[in-house]
Amino acid sequence: MKIAFVNDGKSYLPEVRAYVDFLNKQNGFSAIEVKKHQKELIKDCDIIWRFMGLDFKKNNTNQFHIHEYVSLSVGNFAKQKDFFKRYLNSKPSGRVFLNEKLLKKMNFNDNIPSLKRDMGISEGFYTIKQKKEYDFVYLGDISQTRNIGSLLNYFKTINKGQSILLIGSVNEEIYKEFNNADNIVFTGKVNYEEVPNLASKAVYGINYVPNIFPFNIQTSTKLLEYCALGMKIITTDYKWVNEFENNRGGKFLKIDEDLKNLTKKRIEEFEFKTPNVDDLKWDSIFNQIGLVNFINLSIKST
Repeated sequence: MKIAFVNDGKSYLPEVRAYVDFLNKQNGFSAIEVKKHQKELIKDCDIIWRFMGLDFKKNNTNQFHIHEYVSLSVGNFAKQKDFFKRYLNSKPSGRVFLNEKLLKKMNFNDNIPSLKRDMGISEGFYTIKQKKEYDFVYLGDISQTRNIGSLLNYFKTINKGQSILLIGSVNEEIYKEFNNADNIVFTGKVNYEEVPNLASKAVYGINYVPNIFPFNIQTSTKLLEYCALGMKIITTDYKWVNEFENNRGGKFLKIDEDLKNLTKKRIEEFEFKTPNVDDLKWDSIFNQIGLVNFINLSIKST
């Protein structure tokens, strides 16, 4: 059974490589990643696995389709977008959701098999140990959607004595506004395999997430990766991170979104505790949720 995981390149989607590596170790499966310019490769595959936005095209009946929903829509007309996803997207053989909250919010009212698959952590984050060159690191999309301007303005105008490394795609306007600050370093989008090596050069991992829906109910991949790297974690205060911290026995420094309570003295005096996340390696996640059984069930029920 050959599976194509379609990655349009809009985000890192580390789960794609994890899926491919895991399924290629399973009997009867062959998996590939298909990028935007490689769509012709889909023709030879039995299963097409897509990370969903809007897709009104009728599915090829000679292939099975699995739709994965990793987040709810954000920005303008977010509720309308999710409405269209619910009622107008083509019908797949199976669906995958990041967590129970997302499954309930999407509220598909049909009998299509579904699976909850939370985020895992790539092996590379557990083994990298680099000499520290930066005070802070921020992983992920660097855009105003997450109000990153407030974070960067703090380093540009208030905390000029400490450095921050930002790893990920950066909005052009944000780059122009903050690139001239000596203590703010942008890498731009890099190959995902390079991320652990870069991120481990910082002492503190910043998980700057606005306390608004849907960000505050979604798993923070960056925070999981900070934990695997053994970093000290500084985070905004919101529902998901509090649940994760309590369940894992961690201790993170909580900051306000305006960063007024982020001071060097407070950081130095805080007793950080980074929880163990060895059980969140991708293979462990996939085995725990029964990924192979779900794929087989989706095919049989179509």
